[in-house]
Amino acid sequence: MIENDLLDSTSTTSFPSFIWGKHNMLCSELKHLYVAITRTRQKLWIFENVEELSEPMFVYWKKLGFVQVREFNGSLAQEMQVASCQEEWKSRGIKLFNQNNYEMARMCFERAGERYWEKWATAAGLRAVANHMSCSNSQLMHINLMKAAETFDSIGKSELSAQCYYEANEYERAGSIYLKKFGNSKLGDASESFTRTAKNDDVCQSFSF
Repeated sequence: MIENDLLDSTSTTSFPSFIWGKHNMLCSELKHLYVAITRTRQKLWIFENVEELSEPMFVYWKKLGFVQVREFNGSLAQEMQVASCQEEWKSRGIKLFNQNNYEMARMCFERAGERYWEKWATAAGLRAVANHMSCSNSQLMHINLMKAAETFDSIGKSELSAQCYYEANEYERAGSIYLKKFGNSKLGDASESFTRTAKNDDVCQSFSF
């Protein structure tokens, strides 16, 4: 990297020494990246939700001229499209969903006509974005969590909906869902939620079924 002038000599950023026990997950991620690159037939599309996590590798590739930046929109989706049946789109979407690539998964489910999965991916994506936001974006974080909670609720994912309301500090809503949807099986979660809202009467009632 020094020979190719790929290091910024003016940078004041310090980098930690490699420690196997601490950075073994990095080795695993690099292995997956290597497999993806070497098995690609034509183009490799990389979708990243959190830019700061991918920035070091991206900057390195960009200096080598290996990558292009494309805005994710309809025209790019059309370019990426390969003739696939609905089952293939769904299968691809589930794989992306399990890899936490929720936006790409959502698009696959949309093409597969899987409205339930599409909403699930949308809600999961909103929650993931909210969880990566700093405290300075608390208002936007709250908005995303509320949208996620409402979407989870619309597809019957009541527990995930309650969790989002709880994370958004909407404790009364979270407690009501735990109490009404799950009864005795979620009394602990309902009690904790109502306690945070000082709804002591509801707490007592939840334990007197």
